[in-house]
Amino acid sequence: MTHKCTLIFGLAAALVAAAAAESSASHFRGAAMVPSVSSSGLLTVRTTSFWRKGQAIFDEINPSVAGGSGQLSEVSSIDSSDARFDVLTTTHTYQLPGAGTYQISASGCCRVASGGRANWSESNWTMNSAIVWNGSSAANPIAFNFGSVQPEVSRLSSYSQNLNATSPDGLALSYNQNLNQNINFQPTPSFLVNTSTGLMTIPSSETPLITDNTTLGGQNVGADAAFSGNIVAANGSFVEFDWMFDGVDAQGVNNAPDVADGALANIVGTVFNFTFTASDPDGDPVTFDPGLFAILGPVPAIAPVFNNLTGLLTWDSAGSALGTYIFQVRGRDPGNLTDIGSLTVTLRRPQQGVVPEPASLLVHGGLLACGLLGAVWHRRKA
Repeated sequence: MTHKCTLIFGLAAALVAAAAAESSASHFRGAAMVPSVSSSGLLTVRTTSFWRKGQAIFDEINPSVAGGSGQLSEVSSIDSSDARFDVLTTTHTYQLPGAGTYQISASGCCRVASGGRANWSESNWTMNSAIVWNGSSAANPIAFNFGSVQPEVSRLSSYSQNLNATSPDGLALSYNQNLNQNINFQPTPSFLVNTSTGLMTIPSSETPLITDNTTLGGQNVGADAAFSGNIVAANGSFVEFDWMFDGVDAQGVNNAPDVADGALANIVGTVFNFTFTASDPDGDPVTFDPGLFAILGPVPAIAPVFNNLTGLLTWDSAGSALGTYIFQVRGRDPGNLTDIGSLTVTLRRPQQGVVPEPASLLVHGGLLACGLLGAVWHRRKA
């Protein structure tokens, strides 16, 4: 356990680790549990977890909440569209009795067989998170979509990937790379998570150390090195993350595409335009899935419109709250390897007498066209 939280309402409750459905072989590849609370105390825990192909089970994740009532509802779905792993998304709800700091825990059996870098044990796993609630107001301290993190690490270059977390409540976020249960060390000595930005990096001198996991006749493809850490909100809420890096060569195998990220900033009422671009190290065509993959941050007053044929996302920010929004889309190659692209939009307070103008950032041949207050574009990987 990487964090310890104390209930502040004086209710003693033992943590009960809910065992996952039994399986004849190890298959867990990582997860993150993201909590939020309504003003009436309804706690929602949304979990993204990763599994060996064909091994995701709907009731595999069963979080327990110290001090909360029993589970009220559960909704699960499985995304098998990526050729490397299955993604299980579960949503559980619980009723909280009052203000407090609530610890959330889930555990089960077992991690995928260790191979490659072999920095983890094939054993039981435990995931943790916590949320602070004042007893009266809705709380959404951390928004995080773990499915957007690209695990692929090229052995011929450096690795650079942002966790892309935000706080709808406007809290400052910090990051660490604490080891989760049965992860013995981080993938390489120079694997770093920036404590302020959440940017994860591995230098090119050490990416070759992430070698292929060949256990179970190759069934654990892509489970080459485990990594973990925590996203921590300023009020003490936190989300633990735990997943596997996929070490790949630049030739001889199909490599995942790269969808470029971007950032825009302007005043409320601006119409934002951004064209997502994608490339593939193998030269394969990349197509975008229809619709947005996820929206992180506050709920926008007007939903963005995404044209998956052109990559153009348009968002009218009129009526939306100040803050940071992250809009995500997914691209895939013909071999069904995927990458998530993120557009981060920051809404600022209007200046008196200033009329909002459209903001756009178009990426074409290295030329950037920026809106009123500018924009920043960067690639997901170095």
